[in-house]
Amino acid sequence: MAVNGRSQRRWPVILAMTGSLSMIMLDSTVLGVALPTVSSDLSMSGGMQAWAVNGFLLAMASCVAIGGRVGDAIGRVRAFQIGMFGFMLASIGCAAATTAEWFVAARVAQGLCAALMQPASAAIVIDVAAPERRGVAMATYAGISLLFLAAGPVIGGMLVEQASWPWCFLINVPVVIASLAATIGLQLVSTVPSRRPLDGPSVLMLPTSMLLLTWALQQDTAHSADAWLRWTTAAIGIGLAWLFIRRQLMIATPLIDLRLFRNQSLRTNALLLMGLQVITVGQGIFGSIYMQECLGFTPVQAGVGSLPLLVPVILLVHVAGRMYDKSGPRTPIVSGLLLILMGTGVETFGIAAESYPVLGAGMTLLGAGCGLAMSPANVDALSRAPTERRGEVAGLVQQMRQLGSTFGITLIVLVMHLSASGEVIGTSGLTLRGIASGFGLHIAIAAICLFLALRFVHEKAPLKPPASTGHPSTPTT
Repeated sequence: MAVNGRSQRRWPVILAMTGSLSMIMLDSTVLGVALPTVSSDLSMSGGMQAWAVNGFLLAMASCVAIGGRVGDAIGRVRAFQIGMFGFMLASIGCAAATTAEWFVAARVAQGLCAALMQPASAAIVIDVAAPERRGVAMATYAGISLLFLAAGPVIGGMLVEQASWPWCFLINVPVVIASLAATIGLQLVSTVPSRRPLDGPSVLMLPTSMLLLTWALQQDTAHSADAWLRWTTAAIGIGLAWLFIRRQLMIATPLIDLRLFRNQSLRTNALLLMGLQVITVGQGIFGSIYMQECLGFTPVQAGVGSLPLLVPVILLVHVAGRMYDKSGPRTPIVSGLLLILMGTGVETFGIAAESYPVLGAGMTLLGAGCGLAMSPANVDALSRAPTERRGEVAGLVQQMRQLGSTFGITLIVLVMHLSASGEVIGTSGLTLRGIASGFGLHIAIAAICLFLALRFVHEKAPLKPPASTGHPSTPTT
């Protein structure tokens, strides 16, 4: 990609790219605060509440790798612009929803558009950044977006209380307009490095397998006459997923080049990001629900109550970027995961004790850990890809992250329902013990991530990764 041939304009380009990630983060935290009110107004069941969250995540997880490939084929700037405009229209659709089904459909549309715009924007940032400044560039890209993550709960709470929940989605409109205007004003020009065709059967198998698995795991039918349907659906989903993986390893032009995972560092970074996403998405959604329905917080109070998680991320993400540029990924990632492991333990204890001060202390540790670990893992993964395949690798990494989001929500819902006993709180159908058990799952995920980092995260990516040979089986280094 060229930016009028002027390297000094790379920072305005990076600022322009923050719009896509900003809206994704904004919507994730806004929905956590607004969901109880949206659910009440649209008469959502507990299952529909889960789909209101997972509809977006599932669509993005199923298609983000496809989005990365499309961006490489049509041009990353063009993919970014199309995705942003579509996201704006889908956000207006969410705001206009009058039924639960309409709302979930609009959330799915948001996810599809996010799958196109997000890997394109991440690849553009790595493209324009000087190799020795990629850590700082990605920290800036993530850091500005994290401002929206932090502001989301407070803004969402105020909008729900002072106006109405549709405004939580309409605030995406000015963000889109500003980002699109910046790309036009900077006269960004895309190159088209790759035109490998998309494999039709793979495009169908991936989202279908994920949809079937997610549906099966979210059904609370383990002890009912319909249990056979749940497990049959899960088996079909697993079978399709296996066929998909097998096909990617056999065909010459796979939808997702799983051979890239032969690179140990890329594989480890992707798995770490997936695990961290499992933790953060569950905490972001169900933490707000817990504060409102168990602790009796108002939407605004729940928004403010989420800040101990979000503020440390903003404060430390730039520190992590400088640490990566200076010494590589191991120090910030391992340090961050240690804090995350401690934070998830303290959070779980605070929920069981119904103590916000303890919960807030755990959120602070978790936020600090995420601020240190997430950006270095992301930039290290993308830095290992040849320029002409960076969009594909960005899509692959985001695929893993969104799988973490999708199954993070699915697994925490499953654990909370299986552990449910005692008095049901609020309208969520959950119990205190169930929520504490769901958050306890995060402790195990954090421990696994820390083990992987200690075992496999070592040296920094080379400043100039070797050019791809064009063969899909060539792993990056």
